[in-house]
Formats: sequence, structure tokens, C-alpha cells
Amino acid sequence: MIAGAGASGLSLLWYLLNSESLEQQRILLIDQTLTPDDSKTWCFWSDQTFLLKDLIYCSWQNLEVRTQKSIFIEDIHQYQYHCIRSIDYTSAILELARNSSRVDLIETSILDFEFADEKAHTNTTTGTFTSKYVFQSVKKPRDFHKSTVDNSLIQHFVGWEIETSFDLFNSERALFMDFDVPQQNGVTFMYLLPYQKNLALVEYTVFSEELLSEDVYERELRKYLAKKYNLSKENYQIVRKEKGAIPMEDRKYSILYCKNVMNIGLSGGYAKPTSGYTFLRTHKQCREIVSALEKGNSLPDKPVSSYRFRVYDMMLLYLLKHHPDTSLKIFHDFFQNNPFNTLLKFLEEKSHFGQELSIFSKVPYMPFFKSIYKMKHRIFTGA
Repeated sequence: MIAGAGASGLSLLWYLLNSESLEQQRILLIDQTLTPDDSKTWCFWSDQTFLLKDLIYCSWQNLEVRTQKSIFIEDIHQYQYHCIRSIDYTSAILELARNSSRVDLIETSILDFEFADEKAHTNTTTGTFTSKYVFQSVKKPRDFHKSTVDNSLIQHFVGWEIETSFDLFNSERALFMDFDVPQQNGVTFMYLLPYQKNLALVEYTVFSEELLSEDVYERELRKYLAKKYNLSKENYQIVRKEKGAIPMEDRKYSILYCKNVMNIGLSGGYAKPTSGYTFLRTHKQCREIVSALEKGNSLPDKPVSSYRFRVYDMMLLYLLKHHPDTSLKIFHDFFQNNPFNTLLKFLEEKSHFGQELSIFSKVPYMPFFKSIYKMKHRIFTGA
């Protein structure tokens, strides 16, 4: 059973439906609504052919970063930076589910999960559904509020897809991060994905402990478009809006909600704590789940990140929360002194220790020593 029809639940469904070994297994997908969602854009970089490549909306191999009055532009030959619109992703996989005799779809509100009589039970407003396993992405882990957390931020954003009245954007280059914007609300950057020369998604993104009022996001978007692109309200129309809030914290997420009920996606802590990137990490989890089911093995229970990368995330999170000005300097030096490919490899946790030492040697080191000291109670006890 899959509880939740967001990115993680639908990704798992896709892998299950494409498993020949599990083709006799029936699947129940439940959520409050199974209407395709048009509220999100999921971005990721990949050095391999993405299995659902037909659902990719746009891709770039040239990225730009702006910070502290410097501009860094680079081709990421090893990778491509992709975006997928949630409306395309959810529509395609839900259509696949509706056309499969193996899948049952139920719209209902999910109340809780429990394990009893050697089965996993999903309690909903329309009754209780029973299965061997439940993979859930609708509830926080049961012990969420009891788990240790020292640094907790939210990556929150509002994005506009705009169409301009004239050609303006370089559709071959994505603006990965622009930190040269007012920083009064927390570490802040703008993000721009040019789909066409006159069509782009632009987002105002903040790392802070609190969300902002809707008018603040929209005011900053208008100011940015006016200052950086000389666009007045009359020069563009807003085609679509999106918003989101992603947890960025050093909390350890439980793998299981209860016995035989597994937390997946955001509910399983699969958002990268210092960047918010979740999409490919969730796909990796889904592949591991399906592989275990195919082999009749126990469900995968290893941590999302290794100890080493958890320590890096703790250090960076501490600086983002307590020393935002220092964080901006570190971002500048990261991009000034390292090839983009090296940083992307590091961010997806595929770098080796020697590469990581090289990256950290090219940024101010004292802030990291201070963060290690402040976080020593976690770092030296297994993070």
C-alpha cells in the first residue's frame, strides 16, 4: 500500500509497476485527492539517463551563480540540470495507475497507521485498509517531536512562471542562485529557469525559521524583475504561481513510522538538509525498496546520508542559522574556487574524502572549526 500521491508515492508506484518480479502484486494508492497537481517544479542534476526522461520539461548544461558582486558561469559537461513539472509527472503516473489492473485508487483522508496481527493498518475516514507493508509520505514520523534537533530552518519560496512581451532570457543558461539580493529575511537567493526566450520560472527563496507573508514574496519578486531585467508589470504576465516550504534540519528521521510502515520522501528525511534537493534522493530510496521486495529481503534501513555527510550538513546548517553573512562568503568561495561539477558531485554526496578536503580548504576554515565546536555533542556521538 502507498499512502500519499506526491512525488515519493508516485515514484515508488512507477518503480513497482515496472518490476517484472512483482507483477503479480496488487497495489493500493490512497490520498486525500488524486487530482494531478500543478503547484510544483522539481529540479535535479544527473550524469545519467533519467528513467522517466520523457517527463522532463526542460534541461540546461550551462549554469550561472551570482554572489557578492561576482558572476560565475560554467558548462556542467558531466551533468545536465533538469526540471519536471508536477502536473506532467502526476498526470502521467496516475494515468498509468488507472490503466493498470494491479492498482486500486482511493481518495480518502488518512488518520494514522498501526501494526497489529502481523499486518500494517491504515486508518482513514472511510475505514481501515490492511496490507503487509505501507509506504507513507503523508505523516511526520511518529517520534518526530521527540527526536534531537539543534538547527532547524525552512527553505521557503514563491515562484512565478512569467511570459514576457519580448524576448529577454538566455534559454541555454539557468540561473542556479543569485545571492545579490536583499538579505533582511535570512539567507536569500533568486532562482530563474528560462524555458524559452520569453518564458521563465523565477523564484524568491529564503532560508529562515519562519515563513513570510504572501505580499513579501511577491513584492521581492517584482522588485527583482524590475531591477535585474528592467521589467515593469506591463511587460509580463504571470502564467502560473507556485510556493513551497522544505525542512532543512539536523534531525535524524526514523525509517519506520511503526513496524511494516515505512516513511518515504520528505517524511523519511530525504530532503538534503543544506540544499532542500529531494527528488533524486527519493528515487534512490524507491529503487532500493523495490529491489528489496523483489529479492524478498528486509526493507532498506540504512541512513539517508553517511556519517561524513551528516557532519558536513550539521556544520553548514549551523552557519546558515547563526552566521548568515559568513555563509554568503562561503558560498562565494565555493563557486569561485571549485568547478561546478565538483560542487554538484559533493552536493549529491558522491564525492570522496580527498575531494571534500580540497573543497573545504578553499573556503574560510575558522567558521567551520567553530561550528564543529558548537556541534561537538552531536558530531562526536554519531551525529
